[in-house]
Amino acid sequence: MEHPEFRMSVDIPRKKVTIRNILSRIHNSLPRCRVYDPGVLSMLAILFSTMLLHTSPPPPFFQGDGDQKSTKGHALVDVSTDVGWIGPGQEFHIIVAITPDAGWHTYWENPGDSGAPTEIEVGAPEGYRVGKPIFPRPEIFITANETTYGYSKQVAIFIPVKAPSSTLDGRADFQVTTAWLACKKSCVQGEETSTITISVRAWEEGPIRKSKSIQRWQESLPRPLSELENGSVRIVGNFLKITGTTKYRHVGFLGIEKSGVRFTNTNTLEIIGDSFTISVPVNLDPSNATDDTLEIVGLLTLGRNLVDPSYTVTLMVEQNTTRYFSKGVEK
Repeated sequence: MEHPEFRMSVDIPRKKVTIRNILSRIHNSLPRCRVYDPGVLSMLAILFSTMLLHTSPPPPFFQGDGDQKSTKGHALVDVSTDVGWIGPGQEFHIIVAITPDAGWHTYWENPGDSGAPTEIEVGAPEGYRVGKPIFPRPEIFITANETTYGYSKQVAIFIPVKAPSSTLDGRADFQVTTAWLACKKSCVQGEETSTITISVRAWEEGPIRKSKSIQRWQESLPRPLSELENGSVRIVGNFLKITGTTKYRHVGFLGIEKSGVRFTNTNTLEIIGDSFTISVPVNLDPSNATDDTLEIVGLLTLGRNLVDPSYTVTLMVEQNTTRYFSKGVEK
């Protein structure tokens, strides 16, 4: 019980606030209290030390670009999400950030003439639907003997996930396995499996995380070709024809080979005013396809910089469809 005459007053000069000053004044007031607990000072010391000295900011969502010391597999993997929690039917992303060691690089989903693609597998609870990973536009590494595609700095890969239409309050665990090849003068295979736990609510969707890092990486992701002005794709004979309107004078295409689909030779570009048509030689071999539909996939790139726009190109072609002047079905 507090003594009726006990009044604790801590009057600290504004010019100089130290733990010693605070504890000294508290100590001077204690003799007027009948019950003296020596542990009080220890508890107060911890409290004020935390308040005054703990000024370090929380770690950033993504780490620095390759400044860390040598790591296993010569790359650091961070897994997070872009939502505060998951609600019923909500669409969100699991984000895998891969940071190669300084001087090393990892690969895009199509490595090019050598290397190995970066692969990500997500194990999700029942009812959750996991989509295909979305890779940012890669760098192009050109040597005398080969051309490869990848990342010499940190890259964030977004994996779309859709929650079931009905959820219960609780948590959802997602197991994320990332496999990559890191190369410098030599190459090292890396693999890491981690589990991310996200809160789940039954009645409301979770908020999108407000992070400059997430926003920056989202802006670097490719967009659907349908969002490009007059963007379209079709098959004409042995060529994939991609058209659109843009102010950029440099237009490129990076193909991703699938079953029964091979890209050959060199692309040709025709520009008239702001309209362009890029012709991509493609070899369609139904005998090597896994089903009755051939999937042609690639990335249309505008400009020469990584921050310039890029668009995903996906065309589904039925094997029994005549390839000459066939538009196919954009996906």
